[in-house]
Order: sequence, then C-alpha cells, then structure tokens
Amino acid sequence: MRKPKLRELKEAISSIFSKPFTTEFPFKTHTPAERFRGKPEYNQDTCVGCGACFQVCPSNAIEMIDTVVEGKGKRVLVQHPKDCLFCGECERNCITETGIQLTKVFDVSYFDEKKVQSSIEHNLVVCKHCKEVIGAEKHILWTLRKLGNLAYSQPVMISGLMSDLELKVEVEETVVAPIQRTDILKVVCPKCRRLAFITDEKRER
Repeated sequence: MRKPKLRELKEAISSIFSKPFTTEFPFKTHTPAERFRGKPEYNQDTCVGCGACFQVCPSNAIEMIDTVVEGKGKRVLVQHPKDCLFCGECERNCITETGIQLTKVFDVSYFDEKKVQSSIEHNLVVCKHCKEVIGAEKHILWTLRKLGNLAYSQPVMISGLMSDLELKVEVEETVVAPIQRTDILKVVCPKCRRLAFITDEKRER
C-alpha cells in the first residue's frame, strides 16, 4: 500500500475544520448568479401574442394553440418547463423585449406539470370573409402604435385605430357570398384581400 502524499493528507485534515463549498439549499433559499437563466415566464402586460417565441424555440418547449369558434378566436401560448433548454432564444427574439423573460426560478420539480407551466391567452383577429386567423389583437394594435401616422394609410388599420380609441365603427356583418371589392375595407386576411382586388380587375375588363 502506497503512503498518502503530504499535500493530500493536509487537505483531508483541513477539510474537517472548514465549511463546505456547496450551498445549504433546500434548507436555505439559494440566490442564483446575476446572469442565471431560469424558467421563462410570460408577462401579462407586455406580451402581445405574436408567437415569435413559439417560432424560435429550438426544443419545441412553447406551444401555440389557436381556436376559432363562431368567428371569435383565442390564442393560448404555453411554456413547458420539461422540454425547455433555458437557452434564452424566446427572450432574445421577443418583439416587445419583455413579453417573455427568463427568471431566477431553477427548482421546477413537480407532480403536476400544469402547476409550473407559464401560459398566456390572447384574443385573435379573424378574417371576416374566410374566418382564417390574421393575428393576435394586441399584436396588431402594437404594430399600429409602432407605425404611428403611417398606420392611417391602410383602411383596416384605420378601423383598428378607431376601435382602440373607442370610437364607434359601423361594420357590416359578413354574408356567405362571393367576395366583393368593398370587402377590402373589412378586416380580411391577405388571401381574401388579393381575391377582392382580382375580382374587381376582372369586372373592369
């Protein structure tokens, strides 16, 4: 049997009288480092429901569920901690910069995943003609504010601005009929808007 080195013997003896280098978690609350990347959380005030976080998540840890019933739509964004890599791509690509942010929360042990999920719900703007999803209501209004006066160059955006200012806007209810030129003044998706222009051009010829 080889004799222990003096350095190793010294470290073994000194460790008996010295404090451990590890933290006392879970008996005492652990404070992570300043740049620690913990569980992402949605901000109810600044998230606009654009879905950018869902698009860029490399591990598909964010789920986006769009539901349209009788012309009214809801979008739910759900962050699943079990699939999250804590890479920070969702925070880095957030268009509002604070819609979703990584927190200092690191202990995400659970029996029921729903208790640790971060989710947020948004109203959707739906095409008045084909009922396809155009986008989240807050996202469109956020875009209008970013554009400022330029937003008044687009008919649908004018309607959106008037609605945001709580001004009464009379909009005819959509009837199931061939798309008309006047439909471009309603809230319609790009596909229906293009069809309306094509229909009008054909009539002129």
